[in-house]
Order: sequence, then C-alpha cells, then structure tokens
Amino acid sequence: MSKITNLSITLAILFANGLLLAAPASTAQIPPFFINSVVALGGERSNPVPGLPERTEWQTSGTGFFYGYLVKNDPDPTKREYETYLVTAKHVVQGYIGETHSDVKVRINPKERSTTIQEFSIPNVPKLGESTWFYNPDSTIDVAIARVNFGVLKELGYEPDFFSNDLATMDKRGLIDSEVAAGDGVFVLGFPMNLAGAQRNYVIVREGVIARISEMLESASISFMIDSFVFPGNSGGPVVLKPDVSAIQGTKSQLKAALIGVVTDYRPYTDVAISPQTHHARVLFEENSGLADVLPIDYVEDTIKAWRKSQSVPDVDTTSSISVTDKK
Repeated sequence: MSKITNLSITLAILFANGLLLAAPASTAQIPPFFINSVVALGGERSNPVPGLPERTEWQTSGTGFFYGYLVKNDPDPTKREYETYLVTAKHVVQGYIGETHSDVKVRINPKERSTTIQEFSIPNVPKLGESTWFYNPDSTIDVAIARVNFGVLKELGYEPDFFSNDLATMDKRGLIDSEVAAGDGVFVLGFPMNLAGAQRNYVIVREGVIARISEMLESASISFMIDSFVFPGNSGGPVVLKPDVSAIQGTKSQLKAALIGVVTDYRPYTDVAISPQTHHARVLFEENSGLADVLPIDYVEDTIKAWRKSQSVPDVDTTSSISVTDKK
C-alpha cells in the first residue's frame, strides 16, 4: 500500500474520533470539548477605583481544568468510566486562600447560554463527605487537585467536559514515542489578566512553541519550557499540543491535539537602570521574558494516584487502555 494511501486512511480514522484538527488554517485546531474543560478560579473581591464607590466583582486568580481518570476500561469508549478531578497549580490555591482567607470558587459555564454564569466552591476546611484540595506529596511539584462529582454538576445545569487520560492526553512516554521536540506548536488555554468574561467564561487561547523539552524527557528537569506569553491568571491552565500534518524529513507529524502539561509560571528577566552619575543600580525592572514553565501531565496522574492511596481507594487495572499515540 502506498504512503499516500496509508496517510489518507490514518487521517480518516483520526477525523472520525474528533481529535484530529490539523486541517487547513481556516479550521479550528482545538476540539471544542477541550475549551469546555477549562474553568476560571477565584472569587468575589473588592475592586476600589479612586473617586468611585467601592464595589465587589469577580476576579480570576488562576485557571483550572477538569481531568478524567480512567477507572473502568472498555473497548467501546462510550462505556468507559472515569473519576473526574479539578486540576490547577498549587500556588493558585494557596495564594488565594492566603490572601482572602476564604474558599476558592470555580466559575463554570451553565448549559443554557442565556443563564448567568455559575460558581461553586472547593472548601478549604471540608465537612464530612465534602471534597477538598489535595497537593502532590512532593512539595516541589506545583499541582493541586480536587475530586469533583461530574454527575451532580450536570444535574445542576452546568456544562462541563474533561480531558480523559486515555484519549485526550499525552504523558512523558507518549511525548517520547511521538518524538515531540523543541519547535513543535502548542496552545495555552486560560484566563490571563482577569479576562474571564462577564456573562460566561470565554477561554483565551494563545499560540506558542515548545522552547525546550529534551531536558525534561531525559529526566534532567521536572518541567519543560514553552515560548508563549503567559500572565497572572494563566497559572494552572492546560497546555495543548498543536496538531500539524506537516513535518520535515526525519521528524514525525503531530496528528492530534493532546493535553501535555500544566502552566506553572512565566520566566522573568530583570533589567537594571544605572545612574549616569554614580554608575550604581538605581531601579530594577522585572519583565516577562515570553518563556513559561510547564509541568508534564505525569504529575497530575501521580497526584491523583497519591490522593486515591490516601483515601484507601484501590488502584485500578487499566493496562488495556490505549495511549494517545496509538488510538485509532
């Protein structure tokens, strides 16, 4: 069979599963359910404006997303069962609680577009039966999760989706198998600079490229870097591999959009203003370098497994699950 025929068959299968979106430039490259999996985190806070009465309004402190952890596999994807978790960066949660001494709220879109945006809280001090935040046991890993009852959310009129770990993600092993490398495209999803929207969450998508990843793939670093501007509010948001059927000789095309990591922070650089008289530093300016650190999705999986162990929940055997690089 010719290479062209093989490629045509592969593309047809991927389109049928709804994960291949690397079509012409006029076609969206992010599956809609990816966007619906992203939520704003924060709460109502006073926003004083000089000369005007003080008012309280929603302020976004960070971004989160829903993540589906496979607990029952099945050859038929529609019959698979998942536990759902809210994922974000640990410093988003701890920072908000430390500043406001109140619970982090999750801002989520209702199913009906005419309905006002809705919120629910993740209690910092939970009552019996309530879920709360759980942090990765390694204090250097900036990941926080909270178990979420997805069925209840849907019954309450919310419209959430999630990134399933067997169909829509790519872990470190998958990145290596797919030969993902510096220069491959990515999308950063989130709510930078408090730009979440008034009536609904309107996710901001910024494009970038992987700046450095070999260090992480070779286990010399816990994170990788992307070249994309991220700002306060982006922390905890998902980073998605950009699908692209084109590739130069000796490299692999990235045929699927896949969740590959969590934004933790941007890399700043410091500019120094020098006095022409004393030749001493007078003012330091910290600027956004355009580089950002991203934790691979493996740490989300590790955190979920640690939480399940802490709750004495037996781990599940999903060895028959298919990696994102092999799914048809």
